[in-house]
Amino acid sequence: MVTNAKVTVDDVKKSAATAASTVKTAAANASVATKKAVEEVKKEAAVASKKATEAKKTATKKATAAKKTATKTVKKAAAKAKKAVATTSVIQYQGREFTEAECLKKAQAQFKKDYKKEVLEEISIYIKPEENKIYYVANKDRVGSVDL
Repeated sequence: MVTNAKVTVDDVKKSAATAASTVKTAAANASVATKKAVEEVKKEAAVASKKATEAKKTATKKATAAKKTATKTVKKAAAKAKKAVATTSVIQYQGREFTEAECLKKAQAQFKKDYKKEVLEEISIYIKPEENKIYYVANKDRVGSVDL
């Protein structure tokens, strides 16, 4: 029986050694797999970083181009605004003289008298010197007249 016990102990030792070897191999394989996974993640992160950098450069270029275009547009608008010409309209009829601005002021004042509670949004005037009148249409539906 002692011999059988020795054989059994030897078998258990061999089995334990084989199991330990298998565990070490599995641990080594797991370590290698982990390293490979880490390397792949690092590579993907590097690629993503490059793409983000390229996207940032592209966005910066587009923003710069848009800013330049906006600056040019503003400069053109400013140049056009500088070229605006001041105008004055003077009407002469039978020895009398009056300006469009004077007629407009009279029409607006008359509107305020005629329609006290309404707000003047727009006004068109019609000057008829032969009748000595200024006719107006205000807010598209209010009409009236005033003497020149």
